Amino acid sequence: MADLDDDCGREFFRVDDELRLSWIKIEPDSVRSITDRDMELHNLNADLHTLISTAFGSSAVVGEALGLLNRKIELLSGEENSSTLNLKAVPANVSGSGLAFASKEPLRHNDFVELTMLLPPVNATVRLRASVVTCSSYPGDDWTYWIRSKFEPKQEVITEQIVQHVNLKQIQSLASRQKRR
Repeated sequence: MADLDDDCGREFFRVDDELRLSWIKIEPDSVRSITDRDMELHNLNADLHTLISTAFGSSAVVGEALGLLNRKIELLSGEENSSTLNLKAVPANVSGSGLAFASKEPLRHNDFVELTMLLPPVNATVRLRASVVTCSSYPGDDWTYWIRSKFEPKQEVITEQIVQHVNLKQIQSLASRQKRR
């Protein structure tokens, strides 16, 4: 998919991936109120994601098991809303500053979206805002559009989770290449 990824101002390493994600178009000035409980859950999830990522670096089996347990707790506790449960596997190119993804619906330059993604292997659910950079046709048969977006500022905790995901994917890719030699 390298030909799909023209420079869109990304400042971080990027990886091709298939992510479970959904998006909704939002107004640029919309504000979501976050209750204290939601903020505490978000912060706990971010801290847990960091620890699971660290565990994954020591043992892939332990890291993945902890990620699956965390995901199971989220599902059983009802912390997931319907948009998170309806995440579909989508071809994507992800970095710490933006996301390009396949879509059946078009978006326009400067549209704002709220993205919800499940980041394997630690199975962290993240939700963040992004602005659309470009929308072009997708060369495959399963999708119609390739949307390139840039994450909005002031989402550092969430984008750090995405950077950790990208780093883990790169480590897995390098390990896979080493095994083939």
